[in-house]
Amino acid sequence: MRGSRDALGRPARGRRGPVWRDVLVAAVATAVAALLTSCAAAPGREAPPPQAPQATPPPPASQAAQAPSAAGSASPPAAAEEPSPARTARVGSTQRRTFAPTQITLNAHGDVARTSVTVVDTTATGELGLPQDPGVVGWWQSGALAGEAFGSVVLAGHIDSRTQGLGFFVRLLGVGVGDTVELSNGVLRAGYRVTATRNVDRAVLVTGTDTFSQRVPGRLVLITCAGPFNQTTRHYQDNLVVTAEPTGPATPLG
Repeated sequence: MRGSRDALGRPARGRRGPVWRDVLVAAVATAVAALLTSCAAAPGREAPPPQAPQATPPPPASQAAQAPSAAGSASPPAAAEEPSPARTARVGSTQRRTFAPTQITLNAHGDVARTSVTVVDTTATGELGLPQDPGVVGWWQSGALAGEAFGSVVLAGHIDSRTQGLGFFVRLLGVGVGDTVELSNGVLRAGYRVTATRNVDRAVLVTGTDTFSQRVPGRLVLITCAGPFNQTTRHYQDNLVVTAEPTGPATPLG
């Protein structure tokens, strides 16, 4: 059967039927399927499994002791040490207790007597001031403290009084070498042993002797009046000076 022709005698183009369209769609689907298949793994071979992360090798033993554990936290801080209990203070062998004396005790051949000590100092005229009461002794505050390693601890007192009678230091007239003296302040005590007694002209007591020296090893100096009494000046001519050395460092009473 002949087909129809157009005006130029060419075969007329007719519309493609459903059969051609189906063939074209099938061809395109086959090409797309082939392209997708080439992106997948080759048949008969499994896709390689995902690689596991490599483990980090442990550090050397010397570093492992210093570095904290990777899984754990840093070591807890060390517990605070308990404070040491308080210690009782003690005076070292090179330390000395010193004090201003408030009491003196004389032991002259077994005759023991004591009295109060008050503070005195040099007067405006350069003389050593003394307590008005002859029964009380004065401690020269510009001198050494009892118990000090150097200097003279100077105590002075009246031998008597025209209105009050004999003074405490009249007992120095009977003190001899070897007798003992004790100073205290109610808390501490310092003991001394008499080493010398002498009469000194009062005119040279300060300028001609070392009675008040503070450049000597620690010692005790007791001073009172002695010698002839001058009725005109109303003073004794001499001073009795008793020197004593410490028997040891100052210690607590009791």
